[in-house]
Amino acid sequence: MKVEVSRKLVHLVAILIPGLYYILPKAYSIIILGIVTAIFILVDYTRLHIQAVQRPFILLFGQLLRRKEYYSFTGGTYLLLAAFVSILIFPDRGIFMLAILYLVIGDTVAALIGLSFGHQKIFRKTLEGTLACLISCILLAYFIPQLPGINLSFKVALIGAITATIVEALPTEVNDNVVIPILSGAVMQLTKLIIS
Repeated sequence: MKVEVSRKLVHLVAILIPGLYYILPKAYSIIILGIVTAIFILVDYTRLHIQAVQRPFILLFGQLLRRKEYYSFTGGTYLLLAAFVSILIFPDRGIFMLAILYLVIGDTVAALIGLSFGHQKIFRKTLEGTLACLISCILLAYFIPQLPGINLSFKVALIGAITATIVEALPTEVNDNVVIPILSGAVMQLTKLIIS
């Protein structure tokens, strides 16, 4: 439990991604996100293939890693990759911000509530965690479209929130950090095109 809380607190640092995109022009955001993503990929690739790098990496960050992350990219690298792909494929600022926030906030709240209070299992998650994810995503869907410069309806954002919650709860083998933002963003983009 303590390790998961630590992981999720680190996870919350990713709030900076939509935050920077909100205050910076898209071109600058792409460059910054691209550089940070490249650094994470390089570090991950290096520590997976060079033992001299692997040992200090494990000493520093080993407690935050899941077992499978000892032999594959970390969740942070997958999150950055998904964010970089999302900023390129979703032209709408609000959709990009919500897609990342549904992951960062929704997934974090789901894990913390699920681990602390979860009893009723659905798939490999808990009902309590899933409901907490849904509530946090709905709150994001309500507040983010009200920010100045965001051109997104609550209806579109709400559909994205529901999509993110369903994806978070499903027992998929693909990393949540990739699937949640890409699928919720794609559904919001499609919904916006249909209803506009």
